[in-house]
Amino acid sequence: MKRVLCIMLLSSLMIGEGKISGTGFFNYTSDLTDGVSGSDKSSFGFDRVYFTYKNSVSDNISFKFQTDVGRFDFVDEDDDGNAIVGGKSHLFAYIKKAQLDWKTPISKITLGMQGMNVFNVTEKTWGFRFIEKSPMDKHKFSSSADMGIGVSGKFSNVSYSLLSTNGAGYKKEESDAFKKTSIQLVYGEKKLVKKDGFNIGTSLTFEPYHDGEDYMKSVMAFFGGYAGSGFRVGAEFDTKTDSKTELSEQIIAFYGSYKFTDVFEGLVYIDMYDEDTATDEDGETYIIAGLNYYPTKGLTITPNVRLKSFEDGSDGETVFKMNFQFKF
Repeated sequence: MKRVLCIMLLSSLMIGEGKISGTGFFNYTSDLTDGVSGSDKSSFGFDRVYFTYKNSVSDNISFKFQTDVGRFDFVDEDDDGNAIVGGKSHLFAYIKKAQLDWKTPISKITLGMQGMNVFNVTEKTWGFRFIEKSPMDKHKFSSSADMGIGVSGKFSNVSYSLLSTNGAGYKKEESDAFKKTSIQLVYGEKKLVKKDGFNIGTSLTFEPYHDGEDYMKSVMAFFGGYAGSGFRVGAEFDTKTDSKTELSEQIIAFYGSYKFTDVFEGLVYIDMYDEDTATDEDGETYIIAGLNYYPTKGLTITPNVRLKSFEDGSDGETVFKMNFQFKF
């Protein structure tokens, strides 16, 4: 971690024109679920820290370097070689983005470890990554970054993006010869967290793989959003299928916020997830309701309550959380 930060700082001093920025996510959690072992537990936690360095080499060439520091699932093996997930381990530092952007007269070409185009628009419509991941990210419909090549641009009000990537994400090495193809089309404003407007769009991914026979994993998403007069709202419908297991996952989600003063903003997040659409009573609904407080530039404090209910009638969960975001 220290080496990564030193490299970034030295690079910025040598090049001189670049920009370093950072974001940190912290939280306090108290489990309020009745009758559950450990429900009296409360703790302070550390979610993520991102360090980003950007620079332009020329009018047409720029690059971005971003590290991701967080706690990730620790996987071990038993005596028979079977994987065991042992919960959250110590902190790890990953290179999440290391990309070169080349603006050509036709479109922008991006090379290297780059952000995916599957849920990047809906993430900006939701706008509060420090509170909770966007639904497709939360349910692992796709990695948020991957190694490969991308082409993107805009015709009138329609933005397009086409990526060919490894498919393994930014935390794993490629393990086969197959590549993941990702397509996104968006009409309207893509970053509603920064600009008023609206959007509607779709993202599609296809990733073949071989396991005795040829199979295909695919994701299809439809989404839309609006921002204006202090409101920002969005909705999405997402499916993920695997031709080998014949498993079809589904998400229906809604989220919104309203900034009623310069320092206070209410928010709600509703995520209805079905892990197998062919099976009855296996879905779950996850709801977040909270209040953003902006006491000063760069700091956001968000007390919120999270409710999770299960379609099979299992006992639900109730959690109080205080999220903190610091940006510089």
